[in-house]
Amino acid sequence: MDSLQNKIAVVLGGTGGVGEGIVKSLLSAGATVVVPTRSEYKMRKLKSYIGEDLGKNLVVRVGSVNTEENAGELAAYLMKTYKQIDLAVVSLGSWQEGYPLYSYPVHEWSRILQDNLTTHFLAIRTLVPLMNPKESYFFHINHFSAEEGYPLAGPMAMAAAAQKSLIQTLAKEVDKINIKVFELILGPLKTRDRLSQGADQEDWHYPEDIGNIIRGMTRLGHQQDVVHYLLRR
Repeated sequence: MDSLQNKIAVVLGGTGGVGEGIVKSLLSAGATVVVPTRSEYKMRKLKSYIGEDLGKNLVVRVGSVNTEENAGELAAYLMKTYKQIDLAVVSLGSWQEGYPLYSYPVHEWSRILQDNLTTHFLAIRTLVPLMNPKESYFFHINHFSAEEGYPLAGPMAMAAAAQKSLIQTLAKEVDKINIKVFELILGPLKTRDRLSQGADQEDWHYPEDIGNIIRGMTRLGHQQDVVHYLLRR
């Protein structure tokens, strides 16, 4: 992709601390960015953060991939409105820790699997069939616990590792067409929430940096492969 001008991007999780920076970076590159969310508050918060000038190409609407029904409604909207998309970013999930594996509550285990694994599967089912088969990019945002144990957050680490496996499999399944799939495994970032609490470190990256990495990879036309960026933590 020489430019994101006139390109359609969908960012799932675009109202989150990492996602909002990615959205801002993609808008700065000229893309039209669609961000589904279930929260009116998060809609307003994202629009305020983006600002009026960049916000001209921001489409924030009610939508989710948290259930098969909601994912189907989002897919129908994207198909009707845009026909196909050029860039997808999936930055979904919530973090929880506090129990060792041998005493983790079963109901919390089930919720974590739904929020941090099933939704990623539904994201793939929703977005990949809509992607431009001539040239498009699918980026999955993951946590460094995908590659190492994380005491007191075992289900989260397990889900992250399973997400990584899903994306590696997806990359092989679409390697005959021009949908290029990438996994970005991140350390802690300087999100706005962390900055407001003073809980950041000098060598951490900003969320917009992740968007800039994505832009650079599309601009350079990286070949089909799962590329891992483990940013310093």
